[in-house]
Amino acid sequence: MLFYPDGMANHPPEGGIRGIMRVELFLAGRYLRPKRNMVSLFTVFSLIGVMLGVAVVMIVLAVMTGFTDKMKSKLIDTQAHFQVRVPGNRSAIRDHRPIVRKIEKAGAEAAPGILQPVLVQYKVRIKREGAPDAYAQAFDARGYIIGVDRDILVSKLKLDKSLKAGRLEYANDENALDNRGIIIGEAMAKRLRLKVGDKIILHSSNRLLELVKFSPDGSVRANDSGSAYVPPEFTVTGIYSLGKYDFDNTAMFVDYGEAADLFNLRYTNATCVFGWGRDAFDQQKLIAELRRSISDHEVVTWEENNRPVLEVLNVEKRMMFFLLIFIVLVAAFCSTITLITTVYQKTREIGLLKALGASDRAVTMIFLGQGLLIGIFGSGFGVALGSLVIGFRNHILRFVSRCTGMELFPKQFYYFNELPAHIVWQDVAFIVAVSIVLCTLGAVIPARRAARLDPARALRYE
Repeated sequence: MLFYPDGMANHPPEGGIRGIMRVELFLAGRYLRPKRNMVSLFTVFSLIGVMLGVAVVMIVLAVMTGFTDKMKSKLIDTQAHFQVRVPGNRSAIRDHRPIVRKIEKAGAEAAPGILQPVLVQYKVRIKREGAPDAYAQAFDARGYIIGVDRDILVSKLKLDKSLKAGRLEYANDENALDNRGIIIGEAMAKRLRLKVGDKIILHSSNRLLELVKFSPDGSVRANDSGSAYVPPEFTVTGIYSLGKYDFDNTAMFVDYGEAADLFNLRYTNATCVFGWGRDAFDQQKLIAELRRSISDHEVVTWEENNRPVLEVLNVEKRMMFFLLIFIVLVAAFCSTITLITTVYQKTREIGLLKALGASDRAVTMIFLGQGLLIGIFGSGFGVALGSLVIGFRNHILRFVSRCTGMELFPKQFYYFNELPAHIVWQDVAFIVAVSIVLCTLGAVIPARRAARLDPARALRYE
């Protein structure tokens, strides 16, 4: 027999099954509160446990998703959608013009480019007490040259919007004979202590290789056929910041012709041809067509060029979600302990319900309802807390950094100026569903224990 509020048995109240469920949920809510207080201390701890578990999983997944999305956005902002180059990138393209025409015929945009590492020679100021400042020469190998026309910097890389100092021009003085200009990143400028107007010298690897050669016996000696050369001097004309630390710290832009001279290439040569399609995330047909028409060269997309980074981010997100689910599982065990305690506290009430006609199923549903309510309210509070923390994440990071004196999100390791985050509500819905299911399943043991209570023995319980 079921127990109903009107005290009668064997007939459902008005509203049928829905009325039954309302009664059981009503009693479940009443059992979560003690007689004299509005909220039970055990209930509060259970709700806090579920809330913190859901909030932590939500925050971590949002940060991981935001980090992945930000990384993809910055990768697209700082490089072409695809590159055409010699297989294995073993040498330069002899004539880029036919490749450019084929890319444009396929409906994409193209531009020849020179992408090569360089050795930077620059001047360092040395301060001495009681003596004028002296200067010394220093070298830095953490840089590479991107030789493209200025129009590409504006139309594709949007450097005009990211310029921090100087101007977006390669020539430092149009009237001067030596008018080589270079545009460097803000991170590199700070690292090398450079500013607009400073001069640097660039050494190309292929020019340096011409000075020495390996003998058959394995020794190294000067190349007799090689000739000495004077490395070109460039003037810093602009400083940019695209918000991607590794790019701002290493990438330098020079005119395409100047880059060709630097690496001893002809004007029709290029180390690669940069291409931009209509959609960087949907270019399978375009790439397939280009691979058929430019079969003697390799076409590499930005995803393929950065596959290790993107795969690591995806694996980390999946593993992080799997591990953090255990936090919600621990919170569900907390609710189980709360319900077991409630069963012992409500033994006489349970006995009274069963004596008045409540079935085992009704008693079971009451305590399953308690677990359900803990999961619902705890998850709701967790989503609210997670959204609040995500909204103020950078403020919290800066506050903690000021209090501890430690930088919690160093740009040189994570590549971004601020902690990214992106809430995917499908992920949040899945987290909430898992939390509610775990809390409800956690109530099965105490619910079965309450259902098996003997009414006579329960009424004698003290």
